[in-house]
Amino acid sequence: MFLLSQAFFSAAVFFAAIILDLTFGDPPTILHPVGWQGWFISILWKQRPAGSKYRLFFFGLFIVFSGIVITSGIVVFIQLGIKHLAIYKESIPGFIIIVILNVFLLKGSFSFRNLLRAGDGVAAALSEGDMDEARHQLSYHLVSRPVDSLDASAVASAAMESLSENFTDSVTAPFFWYSLGGPAAAWCYRYVNTADAMLGYREGDREWGGKAAARMDDVLSWVPARFAGWMICAAAVLPRLDARGAVRAMRHDSRKCSSPNSGWSMAAAAGALGLRFEKVGNYIINDGGSRPEGEDLKRLKRLLRWSLVFSLPPVILLNGFVLSLIQRTFNLPVG
Repeated sequence: MFLLSQAFFSAAVFFAAIILDLTFGDPPTILHPVGWQGWFISILWKQRPAGSKYRLFFFGLFIVFSGIVITSGIVVFIQLGIKHLAIYKESIPGFIIIVILNVFLLKGSFSFRNLLRAGDGVAAALSEGDMDEARHQLSYHLVSRPVDSLDASAVASAAMESLSENFTDSVTAPFFWYSLGGPAAAWCYRYVNTADAMLGYREGDREWGGKAAARMDDVLSWVPARFAGWMICAAAVLPRLDARGAVRAMRHDSRKCSSPNSGWSMAAAAGALGLRFEKVGNYIINDGGSRPEGEDLKRLKRLLRWSLVFSLPPVILLNGFVLSLIQRTFNLPVG
């Protein structure tokens, strides 16, 4: 009974957050907490010390852990404050307030609509034959690699690689950590992922200053990346997709990328769609597949939507189980 009630609470939160995301997307960066996290990281990074790689590493470690402490503290403070005001004991209005709070906290930690819209811009430019605009949309929204020499197929491939990889960062990882540790865990993951995106480069001071963020992101994304890959494989049972090809490509090619995590969802998507993804000089995924075209971005969009649907039952059950365990152990209220 405990598990059923907590799973119902979890399902209400997840479905409402997804509807909110699909309807409105993300607010402007200046109003989004992820934007504030980026501002905080940028301010700290400007104060980085000159000197050895060890000083840079430990300063980067300080950026990671100070952000985690502040982020988790703010989220927990908000939760405790709203629960206190809600008078939640056996109160339907109080229960609704707690659900609404968790919906907004979860929604802010993931982004699905805006991820897909980033691909739409590339697809639209490719369909019109405007390569300059396609490359601009690709570099502005999705990748940091040089794009000036990419042809239409390479642009489509790069966009699809980024979209499938970011399905982990933007969706399944926040879902997983919310399910396991609530809003504070989801937002701490979001902070680490943002720090990695800003500092995790092998150049200049970031080579060592961003190493802590990069390694922490690898650890926190390890399970969600594999979960994302398997959910894409599960969604590939849909007509005109190849579930066996998805599993085969994921098992064979998921470790070809330099990152221990990015290849799982990319390989699964490439196999499901029968496509060949390539980053010249780095990797080739599903070598026997066809070269991507602009229209394939629409097929990937459909695959990722269904992958989101397939992801929900496991994370809802996990979150329900964790909430039930907490309630039984500490006699705490729902949420």
